[in-house]
Amino acid sequence: MDTMFKKLTSLIRESDNVMIMAHHDIDMDAFGSSLALYEIVKSFDKNAYVFLENLKDNLAITHALESLENAKIDVLFLNDKNYINYKRENSLLVILDVYKKEMLEFPEIVNQFSRVVVIDHHVKNTTTAYPTIFEYIAPDLSSINEIMVEYLKYLNKVVNPVVATIMLAGIEIDTNQFNVKTTDKTYEAAAFLTKIGANHILKQELLKESRNSYLKRQHFVKRSFMVNQHMAMCILDENHYERKDLAVIAEELLKFDHVEASFVIGRLDQETVYISARSIGKINVEEYMSKLGGGGHTTDAATSIKNKTITEVKEELIKILNGR
Repeated sequence: MDTMFKKLTSLIRESDNVMIMAHHDIDMDAFGSSLALYEIVKSFDKNAYVFLENLKDNLAITHALESLENAKIDVLFLNDKNYINYKRENSLLVILDVYKKEMLEFPEIVNQFSRVVVIDHHVKNTTTAYPTIFEYIAPDLSSINEIMVEYLKYLNKVVNPVVATIMLAGIEIDTNQFNVKTTDKTYEAAAFLTKIGANHILKQELLKESRNSYLKRQHFVKRSFMVNQHMAMCILDENHYERKDLAVIAEELLKFDHVEASFVIGRLDQETVYISARSIGKINVEEYMSKLGGGGHTTDAATSIKNKTITEVKEELIKILNGR
């Protein structure tokens, strides 16, 4: 990993500025790691920016932004319209927590950059659909925040305690409270963030959800069923949902006895059905999702399917899960 950090540091130092982009519907892992890299870049006396889209209904990130504001931490956020005012010929675009172009926060602008770096922790099963000068994919790690902690250690730097708290929340979410994708390095990362000031009370505030969201999730959990001896499935209704809604339900199903993998199917929009898959580690859900054009991690994967009904996707997935 030190070789990667040396390369990334060199690229940052050679750049006029650094712009950081994650995936759309940004989560705490992507947001926390973006903030950490933002502070690292600023420590090199380089201008840094973070792409951030409309945060409608993204309660966790809204809370995180409020925490930054309360702590008077200024972050320069960009969108797909105003970024052009800050982009330079030698700007470096660093993409975190995603590599698929269609999942980027602003996929339409990535080709405007000649210098692109990708850092991800999901299994890469296709080529990157845009030019990159450097890629680092580490599917054995819990989160991008874990990578950023190692980068901070490598540089002998720290981040603001509020940013450390957001990073810790991101690790906790991505590991389902340290139940999946967790190694000794994951605990060491959490300990490091606590040591530099991560606030566990603030972390709990960041992870809170609305009562209505909780009750709605439980309604769907009650409708779940076992596909076979070790796999559970939940089918949502025809309303449109966010990816994170399906992911949270999938993680909830893993709490049940005998469930080693879970699959939640719901609609993102009129044309797109989405599957969120989770595993405790014994079953590789990435293999199943890759058969449907998706991907991810051994314990955390997903796919989007266009122009099919939820019933058609359900039947296709059940056949795959049962080896038919």
